[in-house]
Amino acid sequence: MSNLSYSFTDLSPDHQENRLRYISAAAYGKDWKGILHAHDCTEIFYVTGGEGSFCTEEQTIPLHQDQLVVVNPRFRHTERSSAEKNMRYIVLGIDNLQFRFGKEAVLQPFEIFTVASHRGTVLPLLSVILEELRSKKPCYEEICQHYLSILLLMIRRITGREFTVSQPSSIPYECEKVRSFLDAHFREPLTLESLAALAHWDKFYFSHQFSKAYGISPINYLLEKRIEHSRYLLKTTDYSVTQIAEASGFSSQNYFSQIFRKSTGMSPRQYRKHMAEEINGKKESMKMNPASHPKTDSTRHPDTDGKENMYEKEELFTCPQDRSKVIHKITFKKATCTRVPDTVLHFVCSRDPNCQECAEEYP
Repeated sequence: MSNLSYSFTDLSPDHQENRLRYISAAAYGKDWKGILHAHDCTEIFYVTGGEGSFCTEEQTIPLHQDQLVVVNPRFRHTERSSAEKNMRYIVLGIDNLQFRFGKEAVLQPFEIFTVASHRGTVLPLLSVILEELRSKKPCYEEICQHYLSILLLMIRRITGREFTVSQPSSIPYECEKVRSFLDAHFREPLTLESLAALAHWDKFYFSHQFSKAYGISPINYLLEKRIEHSRYLLKTTDYSVTQIAEASGFSSQNYFSQIFRKSTGMSPRQYRKHMAEEINGKKESMKMNPASHPKTDSTRHPDTDGKENMYEKEELFTCPQDRSKVIHKITFKKATCTRVPDTVLHFVCSRDPNCQECAEEYP
């Protein structure tokens, strides 16, 4: 493999911004081993010519000219060339950076984009960085860092994908992968063996690494997710305990009741009764003290995303020296959350500037 590689050696390693560690321009040769490996930095890999494939432990994805591959830290991968059309590429290693894609900022191990129509933008940026590192003229480190920032912005514009950049986590990618899987699939039948297989680790090693990363074993994390979901169903639905056990991923009602009592100190039926009494108590309190609970003008908030029902209300507070004067108007924006109903997320307070007498009591 013909290889032209340059590394940053002069820039301080504790530099906190996205730091370019190295850049290489390579072409396929007989010495290209193509062995699965991982880096502790993010790689941006641009195919300048030829064809090949991007390989992981689970997939082999064809690559061709003008494809851009973003690989997050600690993900095992390799690149292999086609024997007929030798692949050529430029790759950058970047410290203090990982990509999270989409509105939910999901951590994906890699993403592949086709940027053929923007070759005239991407390739010159990479070529300039290569030349700056080759020549090492005055201020070349800072110039390369600026070109890197431009490249990251151009990737966002060209791909049209929303992504955020953040400091990489010290948690192994395999643990993050399994945790994300548990968050989405906790209702399904899962075992320690199946979770370890997802990470491609031995079950004992996987359990140790997951516990070290999150302070909880993978099975206990799974049970916590199931209990959290069951508490929501007990509070918001009239499903039977058997139905809730099944809907939350438990294999039987007896096992569900045992785990639920251990987690909450109550049986599922006791919890449902307790929450119903708490809600009814709030309603009675509002009836008994209407002054402390002003009428609300409840309307559906236009910015709701379907996960929350947003409401707004206004409360007026009067001046203690002159009850005819309104000194504060507080607008509450209250969200009925799917997990914690009736939770006030935030409020905005606007003071009436006409009331000067209460400035000390209401600064």
